[in-house]
Amino acid sequence: MNNKRIILHIDMNSYFASVEQQANPFLRGKAVGVCAYMSPGGCIIASSAEAKAKGIKTGCTVRDAKQLDPDVVLVENEPAKYRSTTERIFSILAEYTDRLEPYSIDESFLDLTGWTSDFGAARDLGILIQRRIKDEVGEWLNCSVGISWTKFLAKFAGDIAPKKGMVVIGENLSCPPLLKGVSGGCFEWMSLDGALRDRPLTDAWGINSAMEARLNALGIKTLLDLKLYDKDKIRRVFGRYGYYLWANVNGIEITKVENGTPPPKSVGHSYCIPKKTKDKEYLSLVLYKLCEKTGRRLRSLELEANVINIFFAYTYGGGTGKSFKTSERMFTTEEIYRYAGGFLERTQILLPVRMIAVSVTRLSSVSSQMGLFYDNLKMKDLSRAMDRINDKYGEYTVCRGLMFGTENVARDRIGFRKTLPAPGVSVSG
Repeated sequence: MNNKRIILHIDMNSYFASVEQQANPFLRGKAVGVCAYMSPGGCIIASSAEAKAKGIKTGCTVRDAKQLDPDVVLVENEPAKYRSTTERIFSILAEYTDRLEPYSIDESFLDLTGWTSDFGAARDLGILIQRRIKDEVGEWLNCSVGISWTKFLAKFAGDIAPKKGMVVIGENLSCPPLLKGVSGGCFEWMSLDGALRDRPLTDAWGINSAMEARLNALGIKTLLDLKLYDKDKIRRVFGRYGYYLWANVNGIEITKVENGTPPPKSVGHSYCIPKKTKDKEYLSLVLYKLCEKTGRRLRSLELEANVINIFFAYTYGGGTGKSFKTSERMFTTEEIYRYAGGFLERTQILLPVRMIAVSVTRLSSVSSQMGLFYDNLKMKDLSRAMDRINDKYGEYTVCRGLMFGTENVARDRIGFRKTLPAPGVSVSG
């Protein structure tokens, strides 16, 4: 095991709902659903354990949740509350390694190689982390922990671990005793084959139902089947991705834990419109707001983009959209909206729109090159200045005229794979 890494994966249980129950003791023990929006068609983005027991799960609408349990307590999400809680949790995690990678607001990887001597010590540390989160952040906050020697296997272990529990996947079948002073903790020690045996393919990170069907066609029914399959055959069928799948379940390291958050490949926002409409004037206001939110995040990362993606989803299925390379790199809100708004102006909206999405890709570090047709450097400086004011005094302290009256449109929300800063860097909307 000396040449193996020691990776710990931590995943908070029912996170947003648990944070709400921690903040409000009257919600504890009750079915709680955290909603993106409180309208009947609003989506449940997190459910408490009590709500999940009644069938109210992520993706359920407000209307359906009330039908499943008329007594369910529904609350609108408060991103600032979840971010501040995450900062406190990550500050604890950062005490145990210099290689901490946030994977989402409620999930992260710790490379403990060199910080702990073996998997037994890592298990003891996992128990300590679980206890510290409850003692120092909130007694109602629980997490699952997975430990193994690759990032993939650590996440797999965490995903199959019971709520509040831990799974260690190690090469040595013998489970070392807990260190003196370490007590409690619900954990299971497993061999790699034991962890994979009889596990459905979709239990693995990166295998969806479509890939499962393709693997089934090769006679691969379980994750252990995938591990034992001929690597050359699977590579001939699926190419490099097939090899990655095989290597992951064979404990071959493909990706390492990054120190901090890896740079994003895209930045964007979407909004489900409460009142479906074909009104372009209203749609343009929502679109501008999404461009502003996208631009704010792009600028906070000091990145600019060269490709834009726009999509309008219709109420009764389908939609219209476009993805294209822009003539100049985008950094300011105006630059993003110039392309997005131009697309809306040229497009015939055939049916009422239920959702709008904007994202930008092909990201690179911001440059100081002046635009070909206008002085974009002054616009960049102006945008940065407005961002600093809004960061200090609150969103929309200063805003562009097009955004007047849109405070309640496309409000701040949390994505489950939202980019997070490294510990020590504040998280802002």
